[in-house]
Amino acid sequence: MTTDDTAKRADQPMVDSTLEEHRACMDLVADVEACLDRETDREGRWIGDLVEKLPRLAERMREHFRSEESGPMFASLPVQYPHLADRLAKLQSEHRTLLETIDRVIQRASALNLEHAERYEIRELHAEVQLMIATIRRHEAEENEAVLAAHWDEVG
Repeated sequence: MTTDDTAKRADQPMVDSTLEEHRACMDLVADVEACLDRETDREGRWIGDLVEKLPRLAERMREHFRSEESGPMFASLPVQYPHLADRLAKLQSEHRTLLETIDRVIQRASALNLEHAERYEIRELHAEVQLMIATIRRHEAEENEAVLAAHWDEVG
């Protein structure tokens, strides 16, 4: 077995677990996106589904970020791969902002009374959720990219 093979095998569990964790988060993101794909309605089905799914996403993202922050991505990767340190620090600093955004969207969605809401208010909420989802997707993709960059730096 070569040194490259040994490094690849040692690093592979962290890569696999990170990618799997991110896939699980993206499943919940996809559930919220499914709400966005539907027509908004004044009967409240759209907002009801959104209000039901957003707290699950928030809780999952909180757990996910806690796990990442105490795990190898933010503890050991910046030390092992100093060229990734700034990038990883930026990603870690986004966690709080993302959670605040999710909480704000939950509050806004929960407070929206569809019977009395103006069409623009519904569209604004829809756009805010779209932006939040896009930001989460970009964030998780950048984390995947950093983990894979470290892995491929290691195995050549």
